[in-house]
Amino acid sequence: MTISTTTLVDDSFKTIIKASGVGNETEQLLLDASELLNATSEPRVSIANVYYEVEGTGKINFNFDSEESILEISGNGNYGLKPGEPKKKVVSTESGDILLTSDGDVTSYNLVIECHKEKGFTN
Repeated sequence: MTISTTTLVDDSFKTIIKASGVGNETEQLLLDASELLNATSEPRVSIANVYYEVEGTGKINFNFDSEESILEISGNGNYGLKPGEPKKKVVSTESGDILLTSDGDVTSYNLVIECHKEKGFTN
């Protein structure tokens, strides 16, 4: 099964997407940075905030392309925009795309993700 995404906001500063799935997914494309408003040839985004509901006992991992996991979540809650929870930024990859992997123990999930446009966008 593939992830289902809907873009809620895409302006000059940020993009907010809603995503849902059923778990047991390997490196599903969550956000294609090149498709965002005003993207140039090398857009880069950061994950600033994530609201999540993860059903089951498994975990969801986010990464930028083939980098190591940059954020792991489980249960219900939110990440980001709080002291001690910095934005997750691209370190060194070919693109700013965000990928999602979910464990087989995840039965379903709903996410709302706010990404900030860091570089590679025109105003």
